[in-house]
Amino acid sequence: MPAVSKEFKQGIQNIPVKELQKLVLKIARSSKEVYDLINVEYLLKEEAEQDLFEETKAKIQFHLFKLSSKGPFQKSIATSIGKAVKEINYYTKVTGNKRNEAELLNLLLNEVFTNFSDDLGTCWTVFDSKLGITTKRLLNLVTKKLHEDYLLDFKDDLNKYLKILHSRSNHIDLIYNLPDKI
Repeated sequence: MPAVSKEFKQGIQNIPVKELQKLVLKIARSSKEVYDLINVEYLLKEEAEQDLFEETKAKIQFHLFKLSSKGPFQKSIATSIGKAVKEINYYTKVTGNKRNEAELLNLLLNEVFTNFSDDLGTCWTVFDSKLGITTKRLLNLVTKKLHEDYLLDFKDDLNKYLKILHSRSNHIDLIYNLPDKI
């Protein structure tokens, strides 16, 4: 992304309002991110953010249950987790809502641990690693970036995830270094 210079800012301020409106519409038509950002920041605000949240939840579900039959099953799950995390990253980039980011990560982890935890601990460690990284991200978000009151909302789920990871995948350094509970 290019750095915005002082001259560039002054040039933008000199553009007539009608021309700026045309430019914003042109950019919004070509970029979903810009379109969503304008909706969340200026137009529909909370309604647009809630719609994007629900859309992201649906995409997470879609990625988790559209697994490839090619190759090892664990590799397919890891790929699906990666795609779901990209959706969460997009949501967070557009909205900046850390609380909802934690909700989405928790939804993803809950689905994976509920449906696929029996597949942990095999020789295909990409699944274990991806799950450990995602759990660590939620743990850091809840303990360091959100208000401490939110810790109560996620504590039981996080402890459950940590217990499963430690019991099945403790041979991976990332998981070994995670706390046993919070």
